[in-house]
Amino acid sequence: MPGPQRARLLCEAAGQVFLRDGYAEARLDDVARLAGMSKRTLYQHFPSKAALFEACIAAALAPVHALPESEGETEDLAAGLAGILEQAAGQLLSARQTAIFRLVIAEGGRTPELAESFHRVILARGATTLQRRLEREIGRGRLLLEDAEAGARLLLGMALGAVQIKLLLGLRASPDGAEVAGLARRAVAIFLHGAAARPAA
Repeated sequence: MPGPQRARLLCEAAGQVFLRDGYAEARLDDVARLAGMSKRTLYQHFPSKAALFEACIAAALAPVHALPESEGETEDLAAGLAGILEQAAGQLLSARQTAIFRLVIAEGGRTPELAESFHRVILARGATTLQRRLEREIGRGRLLLEDAEAGARLLLGMALGAVQIKLLLGLRASPDGAEVAGLARRAVAIFLHGAAARPAA
């Protein structure tokens, strides 16, 4: 079996074990057994539990990180940004991502490496496609922003906001596609009202 396929199977098994038992109680023996591999094989791919957990987060967020560069390449600035934001928010507000987020909140205080891994993957990689789009629009003169990275995080936070808090508290179910699209459109509309370049008088 190719190495990447083994790593993927280990990540899938680890995700089940982490969500079932919690990070602190999760046993790598159980992960290896569920994946149908030896513990030695697991360590060949992931040197520690923290490394395995970080890989699981990255794998779960792969659809967000892999949004194609062509997404949103349209003359309609609002529609382009909303398209990217809708796909990212849809992944981050899913039931699985909410479960992972709850796990990190519950155990991050006792296990700093868990919180550090989640923070690194989410904040360092979670909004890169959106950031690149903002950078291009700044270069075209269609946006007035000093910091595209901060703008991307702000825009993503506007879309996730109150919905994510309610999800984490168990007060509602994950939004469907139509609701996510509406969240993205509203966030972009508010964002552009203060950031869109205006023609000279």
